Amino acid sequence: MEQLKKWGRFRVVSDRKQADLIMLLSASPYKGGQIATSGGQTGTIDPNGNLDMDPAPNFNKLAPVRYAFLTVINPKTEENLWSDSHPWGGLLTGFDSVGKRLVKKLEKQMK
Repeated sequence: MEQLKKWGRFRVVSDRKQADLIMLLSASPYKGGQIATSGGQTGTIDPNGNLDMDPAPNFNKLAPVRYAFLTVINPKTEENLWSDSHPWGGLLTGFDSVGKRLVKKLEKQMK
């Protein structure tokens, strides 16, 4: 959030209905409504926020743990407009810098 505010290109809002874009920072790649819960159960979230759990978990939906993903999403269509990933959490990659690095990648793409 700090890097987005520093950039000044976007205004951050708390209500999804007011958003023109959604920026999702996550440990898994965006699946267009696909989720995996903390217990490992998988499912789908529709555009209205309704959860439909899979009868048997699909563990192929999980991503490598050591990467963070920044995805720019159209809130009306849930379309992935832009996405990138970066390794995180280590001495060489910076313990707390992954969000900052991904926002800077987005900045470069938008120039």
